[in-house]
Amino acid sequence: MHGFLIGAGVIAIIIFYRHVLPSGPKGFLTDVLCLAGIVIGYLLRISARGVKAENNPDGKTLVIKGPYIMTRNPMYLGTLLIGISFTGMLFRWWVSLVFLIVYLGIYIAEIKKEEEKLLGFFGADFKNYCSRIPRFFPDIRKVLVTNPFVYLGIKAKWVKKEFSSIVITFVLIIALKAAALFIS
Repeated sequence: MHGFLIGAGVIAIIIFYRHVLPSGPKGFLTDVLCLAGIVIGYLLRISARGVKAENNPDGKTLVIKGPYIMTRNPMYLGTLLIGISFTGMLFRWWVSLVFLIVYLGIYIAEIKKEEEKLLGFFGADFKNYCSRIPRFFPDIRKVLVTNPFVYLGIKAKWVKKEFSSIVITFVLIIALKAAALFIS
C-alpha cells in the first residue's frame, strides 16, 4: 500500500507539476525548518528501529527505552515529520494537507491495531506504559529538559536500514528544487 501511494504521488507530481510545485522560492527560513523536520524525523526512525532491534530481537520484549520513552510510536512520528517537512519544503501548502489526511487515514487505524495486539501480548505492563507515555506527540517540556541523546542515541549500524530512503529523500529534494527553479 505504501509503495503504491508513493508511486501514485510521484506520477501525480509529474502530471500536475505546475499545480503542485510552488511558483517561486519558499524562503530560507522555511527550507531550514523543513530540513530540520526531515533530519529529526530520520533520527527518530533510525533510533526507534535500532533500539527496538537491540532490545526486542525475538519480539517478546516491551521496548521502553530510547525514543520509546517520549512516545509510543516514534517511527510513525518520524514518518509524519519527514512527510510534512518534505511536502512543506517542496510543494504548495495544500499538498502538506493532503499528505496529512492520507497519513492519518493510514496510521490511526494501524496504531490502534498494533496497540490492541501489544495489550493482548504484554497486558498490564503495556497498560502501565500507555498511562505514562503519550501515544504520539511527546510532552515537549519533558523532551526539552532532557539530554536528547537519551531519546535519540544513534549507532552507525542502525543507519543502514534507513540509508536508501535518506538518499532518495535528499535526491528528490535536490531534483524538485531544481525543477521548481526551472519552471518559475
